[in-house]
Amino acid sequence: MAHAELNTDVVLAAIRDHGFAAYDVLVKDHPSDAVITEFTRAAREGFTTFGVAVHLASLTDKGSKRVG
Repeated sequence: MAHAELNTDVVLAAIRDHGFAAYDVLVKDHPSDAVITEFTRAAREGFTTFGVAVHLASLTDKGSKRVG
């Protein structure tokens, strides 16, 4: 089975579907540094917010609207 290309939308969908476990789900199929890069991109674009660590993110209203 082919896996989706890792991008902001994949990260947002993982957060929507798995909450704080999104990182753990994504690193099963993608390198950790690539996952962190996409989490960081999502935060910088205002799609997510986080407290302690970028990979422990929640969707903002903007992120929720984008991912549906």
